[in-house]
Amino acid sequence: MKKLRIGVAGLGRAFTLMLPALSRDPRVELVAAADPRPEARSKFEADFQAKSFASVDELCKDATIDVVYIATPHQFHAGQARLAASHGKHLLVEKPMALTLEDCRSMIDAAREANVALVIGHSHSFDRPILQARKIIEQGLVGKVRMITAFNFTDFLYRPRRPEELATEHGGGVVFNQAAHHVDMVRLLGGGEVRSVRAATGAWDRSRPTEGAYCAFLAFRNGAFAS
Repeated sequence: MKKLRIGVAGLGRAFTLMLPALSRDPRVELVAAADPRPEARSKFEADFQAKSFASVDELCKDATIDVVYIATPHQFHAGQARLAASHGKHLLVEKPMALTLEDCRSMIDAAREANVALVIGHSHSFDRPILQARKIIEQGLVGKVRMITAFNFTDFLYRPRRPEELATEHGGGVVFNQAAHHVDMVRLLGGGEVRSVRAATGAWDRSRPTEGAYCAFLAFRNGAFAS
């Protein structure tokens, strides 16, 4: 079986969290990475006996790479995805997909034009409790899903953060960082396509000037709804 050769864009926290799965999967091979930090590149080269680049542009030009895994800060996802697609690379993109619907659509268009796969790397819909709940729903053991209530509390806003993680315009705050997980899980359990969304957000701490809370109401095309 031919392995998918992966080039990693960004050697930060997202890559670190994904690394155990990538290392264990016999279907993939880490062959290259890009990061502006020399120390991160040196460690990657030593750990994986693989090459590294100072820019994503150089990474995308490497003909030995099949897939570019985009694990850079959120504000760079759209541009880097379009760049990788233009070089014929398949795309695995960390959540959130991008910061605007326009950027998301441009990524989809770029992937279609280049005839490459575009996958957004949501992970919590693969958690065992979520998969078990999905199995119970599919088996019809509890009837049709009519309503879902999901609640989550973390100290996300008060952990050590880079400046852009506290700036909404750069993808900071809990909506971009946490809601992407919640919506993904709820869509899996609720039936897929959402017909409408109503939401409110709260940014109440001036020392952390981005959204620290949100509430959303999702109505599905099948008649179910979630909050």
